[in-house]
Amino acid sequence: MAKLLLGTALVLLACLELGSAYRLVCYFTNWAQYRPGAGKYKPENIDPCLCTHLIYAFAGMKNNQITTYEWNDVILYHTFNGLKNKNGNLKTLLSVGGWNFGTQRFTAMVSSSGTRQVFINSVISFLHRYGFDGLDIDWEYPASRGSPPQDKYLYTVLVQEMMAAFEAEGRSTGRPRLLLSAAVAGGKSNIDSGYEIPELGKVFDFINVMTYDFFGPWSHTTGENSPLYPLPNSQSALNLELNVNYAMNYWKENGAPAEKLNVGFPTYGHTFRLSSSNTGVGAPASGPGPAGKYTRQAGFLSYYEICTFLKSATMKWNAPQVVPYAYKGNEWLGHDDVKSFRDKVEWLKNNNYGGAMVWDLALDDFSGTFCNQGPYPLINTLHTGLGISQVCVPSKTAVRLVVPPMQAPSGGGSSSSDGSGFCAGKANGVYADPKDKNKYYQCVNEVSYMKHCAAGLVFDPSCDCCSWV
Repeated sequence: MAKLLLGTALVLLACLELGSAYRLVCYFTNWAQYRPGAGKYKPENIDPCLCTHLIYAFAGMKNNQITTYEWNDVILYHTFNGLKNKNGNLKTLLSVGGWNFGTQRFTAMVSSSGTRQVFINSVISFLHRYGFDGLDIDWEYPASRGSPPQDKYLYTVLVQEMMAAFEAEGRSTGRPRLLLSAAVAGGKSNIDSGYEIPELGKVFDFINVMTYDFFGPWSHTTGENSPLYPLPNSQSALNLELNVNYAMNYWKENGAPAEKLNVGFPTYGHTFRLSSSNTGVGAPASGPGPAGKYTRQAGFLSYYEICTFLKSATMKWNAPQVVPYAYKGNEWLGHDDVKSFRDKVEWLKNNNYGGAMVWDLALDDFSGTFCNQGPYPLINTLHTGLGISQVCVPSKTAVRLVVPPMQAPSGGGSSSSDGSGFCAGKANGVYADPKDKNKYYQCVNEVSYMKHCAAGLVFDPSCDCCSWV
């Protein structure tokens, strides 16, 4: 019996050390910091043990070089990448682009070998400077939205050259190779026009398919944000194509390895304004529902806002499409919930996909105060369903904080952002707080920014980093 118990214990230990075979990739958005009150979200709100990969959205581009976007990105990078001090297995990537970024700067950058090389060199330097493990490319979309047809081919060339440079840099320095991923379209027309799928499938470490926004307030009828399957008894091409199952199969059948594909999971829903007494899926609609209190965007609700909406709404389960919907007065909501996430995870595993991608961390009920389901109810459903290890081991090597010279964020001058005046007369850099070991100052052009190490960590001047006591 003792031998049996010992053997069982060893198997359990091995499973814990190996963790899940699946990825759980979660996006962080650097504009969530501007939401009011309980909706405000910053890197310190992230549970470092929740996801296997975190992607910071978004970086920008200037003169064919990757750049920061928000005034305080450098400060947020430190906290974001410092999460690896608490989870040594966590990988962090920086995403460049996004919907609002458009296509023009991508088109200019990929247009020649020289401009591509400028971008690639800037990426390698930038990622290492701030402690990221890789790059995520979110070009929406090659050869669409003003991007010319040749960008389909040039996108492939960029990706191939980027990976070759990552591999060469890793060999020459002895550092782990930087990771390369992409956020890609879930709609067939954008897939066909923008991607050489077999070639991309050979290069990317993983591919995040944006299997959401299939229907929204831009549609003339109500529809689900991320339905797993098409509506039955409808033969329209859009109905047959605009669903998770079709999009993922299309990527796989056209040459992307299933194990590299991550299924997109939205932690938000879309609202419509009904224009008739019909309240079902496909009912006539005349635009977006009202903006949420915290996300403040018409036709869009975070999951924590959805929970508030549902308290006074009629809820329905859309069994054929494996997602719920709800309505209240003339407002109609298509969304996901814990049940739909659980069902989709089982489908994901049955189809041998590599993992899940979440857009985004700040839209789940991250505080656990709105839905009475605990913190991050949707993402925790993925975490559990994918068998992500509950063991979160601190990094053996503290993440170093790097502070290059930069412009003062809001007009410069000698004013101190935290009122301390600590950085007056000091060079740009990171300094210990003489009164509190858990705090440190970031000095940028003599402006002071007080930062906190994560709980349980102290600032160590010998490495300019937060480390364990």
